[in-house]
Amino acid sequence: MAPMATRKRVDRRSRDARAEPRDARRELLSAAADIFSARGFHDASVDAVAERAGYSKGAVYWHFDGKDDLFLALIEEHVDRPLREMAELLESAPADRDMAPEASRRLAELIAGQPDWILLDHEYWLRAMRDPQLRRRYAERRRDLRTALGDALARRMETLEAETPAVDPERIATAFMALIVGLAQQALVDPGAVPDDLLGETILLIYRGLTAECRVR
Repeated sequence: MAPMATRKRVDRRSRDARAEPRDARRELLSAAADIFSARGFHDASVDAVAERAGYSKGAVYWHFDGKDDLFLALIEEHVDRPLREMAELLESAPADRDMAPEASRRLAELIAGQPDWILLDHEYWLRAMRDPQLRRRYAERRRDLRTALGDALARRMETLEAETPAVDPERIATAFMALIVGLAQQALVDPGAVPDDLLGETILLIYRGLTAECRVR
């Protein structure tokens, strides 16, 4: 059987759109961040993003499949990237570095620096729950983050020369991610209910429980 031909992307942009600079994607993302933050997902539009960026609407559709694709690109940058950085730091940190306070500090920075995006992520989660196609893509995104954090936790245990816990590190990562999301949302509603050291303190308690379980086995 002959191999299937690779589908070539058709350039449907206008002549003006094709003449736009190479950094158009970055400028469109910057404009989209302003629009989504100010209006929320529902009231934001591709037209408004294009107008804010000073580009044609065709440029938006050249770089992104549509409003959902554009929004997910922003969520990956504003919410997922800080979480991935936390995982990378956990994976690479030396054994003598206490990561519990670091985790709390990073969460506080995320809440203080990206409050609109935490709300927007939750807004999109509600939308994804009502749309099977979006839910699959949202689940894939969370699965990738969970895997990255699970790998980082496993590597951290190796660095600390700790016994491997009976619980799969990815399952622990699932609990940590739910904890991070829940604390972030709670901090936006009632900041006083989430002390700066709460995440690190909780992670430390979980870690001590896991290591105690290893010793008992």
